[in-house]
Amino acid sequence: MAIRLITLDLDHTLWDTDPVLVAAEAAMFRWISEHSPDTLSLYPPAKMAEYKNQIAASYPELRDKVSALRKATLMRVFLQTGNDRERAEAMAEEAFRVFYEARSQLPLFDGVEEVMRRLKQEYQLIAVTNGNADLKLAGHDHLFDDLFNADLHGDAKPAPDLFQRALDKAGVAAAEAIHIGDHPQQDIAAAQQLGMKTIWFNNKGREWPLDGVQPDRIFTHWAELHPAISALAADQS
Repeated sequence: MAIRLITLDLDHTLWDTDPVLVAAEAAMFRWISEHSPDTLSLYPPAKMAEYKNQIAASYPELRDKVSALRKATLMRVFLQTGNDRERAEAMAEEAFRVFYEARSQLPLFDGVEEVMRRLKQEYQLIAVTNGNADLKLAGHDHLFDDLFNADLHGDAKPAPDLFQRALDKAGVAAAEAIHIGDHPQQDIAAAQQLGMKTIWFNNKGREWPLDGVQPDRIFTHWAELHPAISALAADQS
C-alpha cells in the first residue's frame, strides 16, 4: 500500500517546548502579580503547580485536557482569594489568554519549514498532539491539513483516539500512514498498535527504552526526515 498520510506530534518534535512553557508561565504569573497579588502570595508558582496536579488527580477527566485543567486551577485560586464567581471566571480567562499567547510563540527546529513544505506536496499532513498548541496563533497552520488534540478530540495518546481521527479524516488505512514523534510510548508504540509505520525523532541521543517494539526509522535532525520517509514509502510500494 502506498503511503498517503503523515501524522506528526508537535511538542518536542517540531519545536522545543520547554523554554516556551517557562516563558508562558512567567508571563501568566506577571499578570497575576499585577491584577491579584493576594493570589500570587497564596499560590506562588511551585504551589500553583502542586495544586494543579492535585486537581488533575481528583478529576481524572481533566488530567489530559491541559487547557481545561489550567483554567479550572486558575478559577479555583481566584475564588479562594476573595473574588466572586463572575470575577474569578473573567480573571481565569484573561490569565489563561496571557499564558496561551506566550505558549504559542513556537520557533521551529532548523529545517522544519522546508521539509514540511516539501512533504505537503506529496502527502496529507495532520498533527496529533496531547498539547494545546494553536498552529494558527503560532503561524504554522499553513504546514498542516488538520490538527487533532486531546483538549478537543478524544483521549490523549497513547490512546488511539487522535490517530484514528486523523486516519478517518484523511480517508486512509493505518497501513497507508506514517507517524512521526519524539515519545517512545505515546507516539511510536501507540501508532504501531494501530498498524501505522513510525519514525522516531531522537535529537537528544537517547537510548531506545522499550522492549518488543522498535521504530521503523530514526532521525536526529530534520534534514534526515524526508529520506527516511521516502525509504519507508518505497518499502510500502
